[in-house]
Parts: sequence; C-alpha cells; structure tokens
Amino acid sequence: MRRKEFFLFCFLLCFIMKISFSDEIAEKGRQVYDLWAKSVITVRASINISISENEEESVSQCTGMLVQPRGVAVLALSALDPSVLLDPEVRKGVMIRINYVKMIFKDDKEVNAEVLLQDKDRDIMVIRAKENLPEDIAIVSLEDDNVTGVKVLDPLLMFMQMGKIAKRTHSVSVLRVESIVDQPFLFYTVDQGRALDVLSSPFFTLEGKFVGLGVVRIMEGWKEEVEGNSMVIIMPAKQIISVIKEALSIVGNEKGKTDNK
Repeated sequence: MRRKEFFLFCFLLCFIMKISFSDEIAEKGRQVYDLWAKSVITVRASINISISENEEESVSQCTGMLVQPRGVAVLALSALDPSVLLDPEVRKGVMIRINYVKMIFKDDKEVNAEVLLQDKDRDIMVIRAKENLPEDIAIVSLEDDNVTGVKVLDPLLMFMQMGKIAKRTHSVSVLRVESIVDQPFLFYTVDQGRALDVLSSPFFTLEGKFVGLGVVRIMEGWKEEVEGNSMVIIMPAKQIISVIKEALSIVGNEKGKTDNK
C-alpha cells in the first residue's frame, strides 16, 4: 500500500470510529432520557426582598429534580434566591421571605410545594409537594447503586425542562467533565460558557446513574479584582443526598414533636 493510500485509509478509519462513538453516545443518551427526563421539573417561586424600608417581589423559576421519597425535589438555592450570592456583610441587611413555591410539570400542571431546607453554604434547596403529583413522572432513586462519581473527560448528560413557549419539553445535552477539584470539598466542572444552563440542572452518566446537580460555589472573603469569587460547579450526588437526608430528618423530628404534644 502506497503512503498516500495508507494515510487515506487511516483518515477514513478514524472518521468511521468517530461516527460510531458519537452514535453510541446518542443511543445510550436516548435510553437515559427515556428513563429520567420526567424526573426533571420547573420550580417557580415568589420571593419578597426587603432592603431597609424598601420591599420588592421577585418571581423566578429554574430546573429541579424529583427524588425519593415521592414528592421531594432538589434544586440550586441561588437559582431562585440570588441573595445568597451577595457578600455576607451586604446580606445581613437583606430580608428574604418566600411567598410560595410551585412545581410545574410537562402538561403545565402546577403543584403547590413547601420548603424543607435552604442550605446557603452548599447552595441547595429541598422542597416537598403539598398535593398529589401527576402519575406520569419519574423519581430518581438515591440508593448507592444509582449514584456514581466521574473521571476527567467523561461524557455527562445534562437535563433541563424548557419554558411554556416550548411546551415544557425536556431537553438533554452532552457535556464533558473538564476538571475534578478535591479541596476544600469534591466537585466537578463542565463548560463554563453554559453556566446558566448548568445551574440547578441534574447530571447523569450514559449508564443512567445520577452524578450531581449544578450549583454555585462561592469563595467568601475573596477580594482579588482580576478573578471572580464564584463559579458554577457540579455538586456530587453523595453531597446532595446528605442535604436531602438532613431536610427529611428535620421534618421527621418536627413531626415527632407535634405528635407528642
């Protein structure tokens, strides 16, 4: 085989392998989409923000994910309450009151919800439905065999639910792990150009295992002018689970106190 023909053969082989790999990602991704897309909802909240004598209502919405037990959902706190991004000194003068929280499903059905926990340090909010959920949903299991860690350059599936203009259709994108940071705690990063999409979106592997949730990492006290003090990261599943367990534990303790009265 002449050199020119050899290089042409190598080029065609690489091209075919690339197409084959892309098709494999697409095929596996569609299976995970069918499995977990209906666990992704929109969460809408009305928040009263009071600064000094001024008070203003803000209505915002973001992506959330339904988890076990049924009726519980997790999302990024900062996606609904941006005051958590403020400097701690400034935040002291800001009063936040949540008027209502709603879960919105693909058929535009709205379900009233309540806040179980707001973790400002880890930027996580846990909420629970106050009414029955639609039957045609998926609920992500948080058992050990359904969660996993990742490696650099692993492909991840990011799920979102689009707005009313797109009929609340679910969407999925393939992003790759760009870095793994292990101090002061473990977290992952993906394309920072899509930070707004990543925030509050759940991530899964091509095998359908839950990897984590997009949240904001804030470095308080950071005064460097040429660098920001925050970035959007993926909080690993095990840390998300610990916050959810804490929220359910608080609710359980409160119920126990009520029952004993």
